[in-house]
Amino acid sequence: MPSYEVEEIFAGKVIVSHKIVAPTPFRAAKLATNRDITLRNSEVRWIRVFEEDRRHRAYEYTVIERPQLASRTGPS
Repeated sequence: MPSYEVEEIFAGKVIVSHKIVAPTPFRAAKLATNRDITLRNSEVRWIRVFEEDRRHRAYEYTVIERPQLASRTGPS
């Protein structure tokens, strides 16, 4: 399987970097972050994935943010 370097980026700066072995760049991003991901649009926090053997090719993703449900407490 190919190796990838996965970088988590916030405001233009790399905040975390991972080396991941995975079948695809998409799967490498998911494994590195342990979150659901999608293609990047223009988010401030995002994920860049480089193929280890071809560093000139990069893939860009972002984490899918799930809305948090308010805690539901019934009347006492």
